[in-house]
This record gives sequence, structure tokens and C-alpha cells, in this order.
Amino acid sequence: MTGLVLLCGCDGFPRDPGETSQRVVREKAFRVAFVAPEISGEAPVSRLIRQLEKATGARSEVVPGSGEALLARLQSGEVDVVVGRFQAGSPWASEISMGPALSASGAPENRLELKAAMRNGENRWIMQVERASRVVGGGEVR
Repeated sequence: MTGLVLLCGCDGFPRDPGETSQRVVREKAFRVAFVAPEISGEAPVSRLIRQLEKATGARSEVVPGSGEALLARLQSGEVDVVVGRFQAGSPWASEISMGPALSASGAPENRLELKAAMRNGENRWIMQVERASRVVGGGEVR
């Protein structure tokens, strides 16, 4: 009996304190931004966005902007996902959640990874984006 009670209490996990996943379902839309505008046309990025649309049943809405200002908007919840090229040692790595790399370029010491960034703590949404990133990236960096 105790196990059943505990199991029933786990239905809402993982949670999104900012309710990103719930809003995406309710509004049937998620907000995406690109650190550099030209990234939006790259094949892995297009596949990621299509995979997220398919998985969530929502459409993507592109939020204008570029650069690090978008990461601040991500933290405040104005944007749901930011796609860009990030270095492994980026100072933002502790401020936001980074998904698996869709692709990588450059020498190991200057390696840039194309990946999606999400707001810290929005665990259900993070899992959704990570799952889509792995589908697109094949589970490994190309």
C-alpha cells in the first residue's frame, strides 16, 4: 500500500517550476532564438526544431535577437530554447542547461559545439529538448 501511495505521488516528476512544458502544451507554441541568425538555416538546427514540434505538438515561434542577450532572456523565461555554438568552458554553463551537441567544430582546445540551451530548473522541458537533440545528433557528436 505504501508503495502505491509513493508511486502515485511521482506523477508530476520531473517538474518545471516555471511551467515551461505546461505552457507549451497549453499554447501549442514554444519560443526559440538563435545566438547567430545564420544558425537557424543549418540542417541539424532545422531537424531539432522539427523534432521538438513533432514531439510537443506545438509550433516554434522565432524570437528575434542575437548573442548573449538571448541567454539572459532565456534565464528570465522570455525564451524557451536558445540554439547556438558554445565552448565547453562557457561561463554560461553553470547558469543555463545545455543539451547534447548536435555537431562540433574546431580543435579540441577551441572546440565549439552546436547545441540547445534551456532555462535551469525546467527539468521536464530540459528532458524534452535533450531527447530531441539526441534524435537529431544520433546520440553522439558528429
